[in-house]
Amino acid sequence: MPRAKKPRQESEPSDAGDQQERPSQLNQIREAISAPGRAQPDEEPPELPAPQEAPELPAPTAEEAAEPPTVTETATAVADPPAAAEPAAAEPPAAEPVISPWVPPPTAPPPGMRPAPMVRSGAGGSGLAVGIVFVVVGVFFLLIRLLDIDLSSYGWPLYVIIPGLTLLVVGFVSLGSGALIPGGIITVTGLILAYNSVTEDWASWSYAWALVAPGGVGLGIFLQGLRVRNASLTRQGRSLMYWAVLIFLIGFVFFESILNVSGHDYGKIGQAALPALLIIIGVTLLVRNFQRQGKT
Repeated sequence: MPRAKKPRQESEPSDAGDQQERPSQLNQIREAISAPGRAQPDEEPPELPAPQEAPELPAPTAEEAAEPPTVTETATAVADPPAAAEPAAAEPPAAEPVISPWVPPPTAPPPGMRPAPMVRSGAGGSGLAVGIVFVVVGVFFLLIRLLDIDLSSYGWPLYVIIPGLTLLVVGFVSLGSGALIPGGIITVTGLILAYNSVTEDWASWSYAWALVAPGGVGLGIFLQGLRVRNASLTRQGRSLMYWAVLIFLIGFVFFESILNVSGHDYGKIGQAALPALLIIIGVTLLVRNFQRQGKT
């Protein structure tokens, strides 16, 4: 079981003598502490000097009064703004965006911006070229009939040359290579036939074929390059025509100067054919060599 706490007994003073001793000892301690610093009653405190009056400052002049406030005054004014600040002006309400009505896009470009129609060089272009050739040949036949011109002996190659020239003109103007290459082949063929008809040198076809192909093909490609201003096509057509002439000269030297298949005496032309061929081959090799050195 827990113990019961005993009541605390207060201590009572033993006697009255102890009460009288304690105040006397405290008084003695106080007297001992305050005795050295005790002031003499007879001495008077020293008199303090009277405060001097501050000299009067002269009144500020007009120039000094007009001077701007110093940095300290400005900082103080900024630190302590006036209590009553003016209310900020109310901002106007933002304007609502104007929504324009929806306009459908145009279905066709304006009349002034319509692209020019392009002529296709496919089946439609070939049909157009053939139609133009038929019209030109028909007009040519009509003129021969009306004027009673006899082309049976020497003029019959015109039936080949005129369609070829027509294709060249039409191809250069509008149709392009679809008419230029056939026109070149037909025109060159007609010119060779005209030469054979006049000279009766039909054996020349043994080497003249090179002028038709690749010569006629090169002529058509060359004209197409000039038409579209394409340097690559122009160079390709010129190269084909060069090889055609070279093959023709080699064949002429072999078949006419050596074999004499036609039996014609070409005179100075036949004698100069071989030297001319050698010169052309040598110049070609030199030019190609210089081009390769220039590239490296």
